[in-house]
Amino acid sequence: MTENNAPVGWQGIVLDAPADWSLVAVSGDDKKGYFRVDSPIASAVEVKWERASGKAPDLMVKGREFLSTIEKSLRKKKIKFSKDIKQDKSDPNAVNFLWRADRLGQGRLVYCQQCQRVIIAQITAAREENVSTIAPDMLGSIRDHREDGWIEWALYGLGFAVPDGYTIEKHVLMSGYIALFFKRGAQTLVVERWGLASTLLAKDDMEEWYRKDAVPDIKGYKVNFEPDEVKAHQGLKIVGRRSGIKQMAKAAFYSLTLHPHPKYLTGYVWHCADSNRLFSVRAAHVEDDDITEKVRDLIKCH
Repeated sequence: MTENNAPVGWQGIVLDAPADWSLVAVSGDDKKGYFRVDSPIASAVEVKWERASGKAPDLMVKGREFLSTIEKSLRKKKIKFSKDIKQDKSDPNAVNFLWRADRLGQGRLVYCQQCQRVIIAQITAAREENVSTIAPDMLGSIRDHREDGWIEWALYGLGFAVPDGYTIEKHVLMSGYIALFFKRGAQTLVVERWGLASTLLAKDDMEEWYRKDAVPDIKGYKVNFEPDEVKAHQGLKIVGRRSGIKQMAKAAFYSLTLHPHPKYLTGYVWHCADSNRLFSVRAAHVEDDDITEKVRDLIKCH
């Protein structure tokens, strides 16, 4: 990956796109889903995935079916369509294709034997827009597994990974605020990023701002703050313990299951002046779990 590229991905499926391309749509889960990344002009890359059932699929058949769907749609509009599809010579689990109509399309199908997912990635562009120089590298960069088994997430320059078993519960994707909320049993993990940090901290110090902005979302834990240097930046460590009758009832319930109720909350928030952003990672966890620190250390803030 070059300095002009940045990883973009959802549910562990990631590719490297030009840094000025933006994620504009996401849907689905790890079994079946979709995301789209748009260029500043008119081109875009779309990525779809679906869990294959039974034996390994015939990618040539899958590819022809995919192209046939595009062709039928364009034929109805009386738009000429041509296509080409070939087995990847260097990868038996990949197929490459091209198509030409009023727009140009270049794509790749990949089958992952480990997770049994079929991934289809396609770059579309206006005929006058030349993406041939970047398409091979983008399509060739598709990956769906980290060596450590964690699940990778990457969007708007924010990249990190979470342990297998944590599923995304909800997300907020705004120009000045990004938040992803994960859960595994009763344990939770939240990763957040705010823009325009200098404005947010203009009237309040970091602890005052965070208490107003984020602490109201922390339910069932009594939290304290400690000054801390985080990734060589001014920051805070958040330490919390379970409190309240409701939390005691939940703990009693989860004690009867295989998912112990998290007694502790650990978090970090820091101000990256270089990027003028604020970052936060916090997790509700069981004893001796360092997930917060591991996720924090994966984030590159500038």
